[in-house]
Amino acid sequence: MSRRDVSKEISALLVVILGMLLGLSIVSQWLPKMGAGLTVLIYILIYILPMVIYSKTHRYKLRHALRLKMVHPKYWLFILLFGLSVCLICSLINLGTNALFKAVFHVSFENSIVDLSGKSAAALFFTSVLLPALSEELLLRGLTQGEYEKYGPTVGVLLTAMIFALFHTNPMHIPSLFVAGVCYGVLTLIFKSVWPAVLAHAINNGVALYIAKNQDYVRYILQDRLFMIITVVVCFLILIFTLKMLETVVEQRLGKGKIAKRSTRSLAYGDPLMSPWIWAFAALCIGKMVYNGFF
Repeated sequence: MSRRDVSKEISALLVVILGMLLGLSIVSQWLPKMGAGLTVLIYILIYILPMVIYSKTHRYKLRHALRLKMVHPKYWLFILLFGLSVCLICSLINLGTNALFKAVFHVSFENSIVDLSGKSAAALFFTSVLLPALSEELLLRGLTQGEYEKYGPTVGVLLTAMIFALFHTNPMHIPSLFVAGVCYGVLTLIFKSVWPAVLAHAINNGVALYIAKNQDYVRYILQDRLFMIITVVVCFLILIFTLKMLETVVEQRLGKGKIAKRSTRSLAYGDPLMSPWIWAFAALCIGKMVYNGFF
């Protein structure tokens, strides 16, 4: 078996994509608001094209490399509930971390690397909800996690989740994004497909967008005690129902009591944390966080 430094290769790709996003965030402040068509073109050039080149260079079938396998419709309800549950959990984590940063550090941060959202509601939904979920999940849960899983499924999920958290360059959201990344990674492992993670990610983006655009209304309805009681009960039921369904889905997809073990073949790929590019990626993300917070 030929030896490959998989971590060096995939982390170099991540640095290239992150570098293009950072460059775009610098020049976008002097550019007019982008239309939906131009936004799609930018996502293709920044996300899709590098992934296609990487796959072709390594002679991967694109469908397999990006995990484009379709999921049976009987699992759609579970995936929807799973996405809602992850969104609820991450919202609670964000409330805590945001309060901590404001109380201790007195610092606020931008939400993302670059804003490519459109003006109309349809364009905003497409460019801020669907397109980011699709592009990020294809890159991270599809290609990146697939490569890091050569070191074992646990390494693949956890390392990709940390990359996902750093990728958004917002320290206040790192805990919630890491938890979300782990959940999306587990979902991808269960179904061997990226589409469940795309849907769950899109649900999270949609809820976050709605709250951000309707903050006054959200504050108003949260003052109603009856509404709050009903909301808490519904959220609790969603979480419980999701956990019960998760047991059934895992048993159907992976088999009862089956535990994935670390493959000895991973020794042929070296140490995943020894790549200089993974540390360069982390340094770029942290540098952008510092810049966002103080400039």
